[in-house]
Amino acid sequence: MYLLKQIPEDFVVKEISNVVVSNSGKYLYFKLSKREENTLDVIKNLSKALHLPEKNFGVAGNKDRNALTEQICSVLGTTKENLLKVKLNNLTLEFLGYGEIPISLGDLEANYFEIVIRNLEPKTKVNKTGYFPNYFDEQRFSEHNVEIGRALVKKEFKKAAELVDNRNSQDWLQERPQDFVGALKKVPIRLLRIYINAYQGYLWNETVSLYLKKKVKNYTESEYSQGKLVFVEEPEKLKDLKIPIVGFGGEDLIKDKEIKVIIESLLQKEKLSYSDFIIKQIPELTLEGEERAAFVEVRDLRTGKLELDELNSTKHKIKVSFTLGKGSYATLCIRALFN
Repeated sequence: MYLLKQIPEDFVVKEISNVVVSNSGKYLYFKLSKREENTLDVIKNLSKALHLPEKNFGVAGNKDRNALTEQICSVLGTTKENLLKVKLNNLTLEFLGYGEIPISLGDLEANYFEIVIRNLEPKTKVNKTGYFPNYFDEQRFSEHNVEIGRALVKKEFKKAAELVDNRNSQDWLQERPQDFVGALKKVPIRLLRIYINAYQGYLWNETVSLYLKKKVKNYTESEYSQGKLVFVEEPEKLKDLKIPIVGFGGEDLIKDKEIKVIIESLLQKEKLSYSDFIIKQIPELTLEGEERAAFVEVRDLRTGKLELDELNSTKHKIKVSFTLGKGSYATLCIRALFN
């Protein structure tokens, strides 16, 4: 079995930004380069260092912890001088300029990856695939993300509050043991949305896997923390397929009857309706449905040569690089290349 991310240097991610930088504006833009740090944790630490609320920071995406990553961020309420004074372990900040709008999730063109795959057999072959299923991978799910997201959507706020690992939330419950909504409101909205996104991602993965099993004769299954993912031969034949992410109003996006039946069966199994994604108690968590491409193109794929793996005796390693559109997972590309 191949190994990923044995050391952070094995996994390099560079954001290809679409942000327009100028010489003036109320938002300050900077490049964040980090090693072995989660994006959300970095923002939390920056907010403390600059004495600013976390909501003043904007990012286009959450980058891997166990990796070397570069991404463009925005901040409101500080100066270039104050920003560059910040000294935190495992990260560097580079001032880029200014703009009139904050950076939001999705404000990027693509991500470029350089990845070392280890623990390979000497005659390992790389599948030169041009497309692969655009599943959500483990980075989205963590240990309890899906469970917390499910509880939030179902309005099981007690369960969600008990599962969320947040000091402010727990302190709130110590003083007000029955105010679970109030406790959840002490958690950054950005993080609460991640939990619901994880639940939506699980439902989407299930929809795609079930659909591919119905439509394709030749497929393989690959296990992950939430179940099994289906990979198919000749994925380019399905490159234009789009499948809705379940959310408020998402039923209007379904044009394929087979997809509609699959989603309805999943909702029945989960005891859900589309309207459950309206969360009146915390309105900022109401998320609409949207279409997502079922397959993603692998651009500029380059593979190196098999070499001896200095970290795994008798095994080999290989370096690959490629570019993926925003919201797609390099770890799943590696599954497709080495499945």
